[in-house]
Amino acid sequence: MRRIALALTLALTATSALAHGGHTVNIRNSADDCSPRNVRFGGDDSFVKKEVIEPGNIRSLKVSVKNAPVSVEGGAAAYSIVVCKAAEVASDLALIRVTLDGDELKATGPDHDRWTVLYHLNVPRGADLDLSAKNGPLSIRNVQGTVVARSQNGPLSLRDIDGTVDAETKNGPISISGGSGTMKVTASNGPLSVDLEGRSWNGTLDASTKNGPLSVNVPRDYASGVVVEARGRGPIQCRAEGCERFWRSQNDDDDDEPRRIELGSGPVNVRLSTVNGPVTVKDE
Repeated sequence: MRRIALALTLALTATSALAHGGHTVNIRNSADDCSPRNVRFGGDDSFVKKEVIEPGNIRSLKVSVKNAPVSVEGGAAAYSIVVCKAAEVASDLALIRVTLDGDELKATGPDHDRWTVLYHLNVPRGADLDLSAKNGPLSIRNVQGTVVARSQNGPLSLRDIDGTVDAETKNGPISISGGSGTMKVTASNGPLSVDLEGRSWNGTLDASTKNGPLSVNVPRDYASGVVVEARGRGPIQCRAEGCERFWRSQNDDDDDEPRRIELGSGPVNVRLSTVNGPVTVKDE
């Protein structure tokens, strides 16, 4: 039996094709919808089994996964883990085991690649999460607490997070929608999308990408200062209230001088930047 370290991935609303040991696994939706049609090995429906793990009174959760979708949802009374085991052959389901070793989620399964596990984690207020995903998406929603998130070769989604966040992606997109608290977010070789919501950002948001586009949506009359900076020669489209304050270095060929857009009002609580990527700013 081969041990696989697991981490968190996103609740897919459309089909994703994940490379899995040289094979293609098509996955639709999250572990909540544990249906044979939602996981396919090649063109065939899989055999599936849904299980719920109640970890008890743990204070934190550490998860690190490869080639598997996982979503995290806040607002629960306690930690709860829903897993959807899927295999090409029905007899392999009995060999797939997902367990908690202390506060670390782990899985074992057959010594081949024609099986997978989908994860949906429900977490309480004040959650302490250490999440790592490789070759798959990672989605975190409505969580209040402390989050460390690492994603490689897959998308990372942060929606309505309130707390302390340290997030990083490599070779994949990252999106931020709403939220508050202290967030440090970095992306390499992937796009960064920031959708600010509400009247202001309560805390600080520092998000950047390198070699990827930056897209920003700032509400009109936003009561926090927002600074957007771009280094390199990527084009800029600024279509938001306050874009008239946009200024640029007089020497357009000076790549060391960032182009800067200042939006909103009040103290600067949001700083966003890109290197070698186009910028789009709007206030829809």
